[in-house]
This record gives sequence, structure tokens and C-alpha cells, in this order.
Amino acid sequence: MYNPVRIILAMTTLLVTGALSSCNHADELEPVSLAPQIVFLFSPSGLGDMSYNDCILEGVQKFKMEHKEIDIYIYSPESLLEAEKIFSDWLKRPESEIPVLFVLGSSDYEPMAELHLAEHDLTPNKSILLFESRKQYKAENIHTFQISMFGASYLAGVCAKQCSEMTPLILLANNTDSPINIAKDGFIAGYGSDCNVEYLADDWTGYVSASLAYRKMSDWVVDYDFIFPVAGGSNAGIYRYSREFEYSPFLVGMDIDQSSLSNRITGSVIKHIDQLIYRYLTEWVVTGIMPENQLYGLESGYADWLVAPRYVNDFSSLVNGMRHQAILFEKEYYETSSY
Repeated sequence: MYNPVRIILAMTTLLVTGALSSCNHADELEPVSLAPQIVFLFSPSGLGDMSYNDCILEGVQKFKMEHKEIDIYIYSPESLLEAEKIFSDWLKRPESEIPVLFVLGSSDYEPMAELHLAEHDLTPNKSILLFESRKQYKAENIHTFQISMFGASYLAGVCAKQCSEMTPLILLANNTDSPINIAKDGFIAGYGSDCNVEYLADDWTGYVSASLAYRKMSDWVVDYDFIFPVAGGSNAGIYRYSREFEYSPFLVGMDIDQSSLSNRITGSVIKHIDQLIYRYLTEWVVTGIMPENQLYGLESGYADWLVAPRYVNDFSSLVNGMRHQAILFEKEYYETSSY
């Protein structure tokens, strides 16, 4: 059976209790009190990635510390099938007087959400927040947002042009996830010419394939002197290789400041998802509502390109001078593309 990991706070430490396994009974999601309830469904095997998912968890931790009366349950499924079972069982729960927010913390869940929401109506006490989606739902209690990586990736491409003598490699987790394809487009725009593109997988497993990325580095170091990796936890394999071998391409950190993981990381494409989820959860608790479909780009402050400390002298002036142009290019991109 599946058991939610319920967040309990002792002083400033986040204590997680419970088991994370397969799915079975829907009634295990029934709240034990009349307090509002938040259910978090992280991306499959996402927690512990030292990146996007762990950053989300930090935001949830901060929120819980300030709202101890809220019941929060966390699920880290091992597969999309398990995630689908958790979500569909929640949708089938009968209406109650308790406000419940279900957070789908991955763009991988958009097809799943569309499938099951077409079959089940949300009861008035239920709301949904879907991460990294541009889809607009008619229902007022379904909310979406996307943090655009285009502008920040544009600035990464600008830096790559200064230090790369060979065509860079853009490494993506898969070829189906639109947010990472947007990062690819931004990097190419900033670099100013086409780049080589490879994919680690054709599904969500591309985000959890650090060993595969590590093995492939022995080939990539021959052909590339700059790698722009947008592959979640799989990036850890690339950074590990760069620490173990003297020769390694220049690299980019993703989602959080990862400059400490390798001296070859020139900077990091930042997503302040911890700040954004804290804002959304607080707004939901205080007002009962959240913003409708929102896009947060470089200008919003929720996305950024942060030059690594060891490369500040090389790139800071360049980045500062190109930041306004990156913002303009990002706006134009969304006005003219299908995203």
C-alpha cells in the first residue's frame, strides 16, 4: 500500500515519517482532523535530486514551519503508474467540508491530469495546482504556472559563446517535456547558432539516469568543450565526472546554485521554485484561491542566470549588459511560439 509522508516539524528540523511504496487504498488519504490539507505529488523518484524537487521541499518546509495547523502529505512515487493511482484515488474521494489542495509537482503529470479530470469532476472542497504547465482550465479551482527557463538559458548561451571553441552539447532528459525544450531554445538563441542536442531517454527516466550520464561523459569530453545539461538528477553524473577527471567541458548548473559541485560549472540556471510555492500555498491558505495560469520569466525574479563565483570576472559584465536583451527575447519568444 502507499502511505503519505506526513510533515512534522520539531523546532527548525523537518521530520518525515511514513513509508513510500506502491499504491492501494484510497481511504488512506482521508484527513484525521478538520484542518486544511495539502497533498504533494513529487515527480517519480524526484526527491533527493539536489535540484528542483529538493528546492520545492524547502519551500514546503518553510510554509509548514509557519502554518503548523495545516496537514501536509508528501508522495514520492516510483513510477508514473503509481502516481496515477494516487491521483485518481484522491479524485474519487467524496466531498467533505475540509479544503484540500492537491499539488502535481511536475510537468510530466499534465497528460495524467487531463485524462482523469475528464472523467471526474472536482468537488467544491478540492483544488489542484499543476506545476510547469501553460494549460488553462475552465474550472476556477484548477491552477497552473510555468517558470520559464528561456531568458536565463539565453544568458547561459551568451556565456558559452565566450568560452566555447567547439559546438556545445545541449543534453535534455527527454524529447517530450516542453519546459526543458524551452531552455534549449533559449540557450541556442543566446549562443547565436545551432547546437548539438542529445536526449537521455524518451520519458521521465531521463531525469533519474545519473549513472548513464556519467558513462556517456567519456565520449562527450572528446567532442564538446561546453555542455548545457537540462536533466534534473541525471546532471549529478556529469558533475561527478568533472570532479574525478582533470579534463572536462565547461558546464552549467540547473534549478539551484550548483557551482559548488564542480569547478567547471560556469553558472546556474536558477528557478526560485521554493519561493514561488511558498507564495502559492500561503495565498491558498489565507484567501482560498491562487493565481490563474501564470508565466514567470527572467523579469519576474523567479528565474535567473547566476554566474559561478570563480567565473565572475569572466562573465558578470557580459551578463549584466545582456540581461535586458534576454528579457526582450524571452517575451518575443512566447509571443511568436506555440508555448
